[in-house]
Amino acid sequence: MIEPREFRNTVGHFATGITVITTINGKEKIGLTANAFSSLSLDPPLILVCIDKRSGSLKALKRDHPFAVNLLKKSQETECWRYAKSSGDKFEGAAYKLSEEGVPILEDNLATIECVVADIIEGGDHYIVTGLVKNASYDDQGEPLIFFRGKIEQLELAKTVEL
Repeated sequence: MIEPREFRNTVGHFATGITVITTINGKEKIGLTANAFSSLSLDPPLILVCIDKRSGSLKALKRDHPFAVNLLKKSQETECWRYAKSSGDKFEGAAYKLSEEGVPILEDNLATIECVVADIIEGGDHYIVTGLVKNASYDDQGEPLIFFRGKIEQLELAKTVEL
């Protein structure tokens, strides 16, 4: 079987966007950085995000619980690191608003996807959280912040030509 470090280095060659998952647990605002995110289904609209089993943020995620996926743009590297830390008030000094359900939504994102937990499935050392999409918005002029080969990168988009 492949060694964990070798596997991590290999899959690190797949460039991914960076997200911040936000939710609430009572009055506590919760946020964590995640790059293992994907669309799952168009009908019904579902997404998935993978969260380390050791994450303290998992305590809030239960079936039908609201959460948001905040896709970061290249100007939001500070937000990536703010929510990657494991302690402290991650929202102190952050720009956000609250959804109708009270979930923090980061401001000036590339895209925001508001969901409720559809299912939580074990997957090795992570949980796979699927979310039923309730609302979504995006900035079609923004550029993504990406994770590639273990580093945060900024992707410069080429100019597109209308055909």
